Amino acid sequence: MRVMSRIAGSVLTLASVLLLSLVGSSAVASAQAASQTSTWQLKDFGVPHRMCVQYGPEGRTHQSYFIFAVTGSWSTDLDFGMRDLPPGWTATEHHLPPGSNYPDPEDGSVTINGFTLVQGSATVPLATYRAHIWVSDGTVTQTHPADIVVTTASWVDCMQGRGY
Repeated sequence: MRVMSRIAGSVLTLASVLLLSLVGSSAVASAQAASQTSTWQLKDFGVPHRMCVQYGPEGRTHQSYFIFAVTGSWSTDLDFGMRDLPPGWTATEHHLPPGSNYPDPEDGSVTINGFTLVQGSATVPLATYRAHIWVSDGTVTQTHPADIVVTTASWVDCMQGRGY
């Protein structure tokens, strides 16, 4: 009888050790999964970005950078670029490596950590083209509007929203 008791005790002890190791493994796996989740956001500054291009039928090319900020943290590359550009225009695409970017606790300022170059001909029709900056982690894509204004107005008037 004593031998049966010892065997039963040993089996229970072994089962407890195995159960604890499984619980420990799932806790570690949960912690690892939580550390790999991304909590990032394409910063919204409240207004669309704006680029003013002086219309010119002589085939001039314009180019400019659109800058933006991604805040929070991310554990994978974030790809970014622009879409919905005027006809014939192009934009560079890049990525942000894993990292983080948080607002300054004292003044709320945030570091600009992304930029994309857009370029194209000034001979496209006069209009305001609503392009979009996009950022994607491969699962989630966020966008922010960016106006490209092709106009005959002065740059100052255009940037102030007048005369286009």
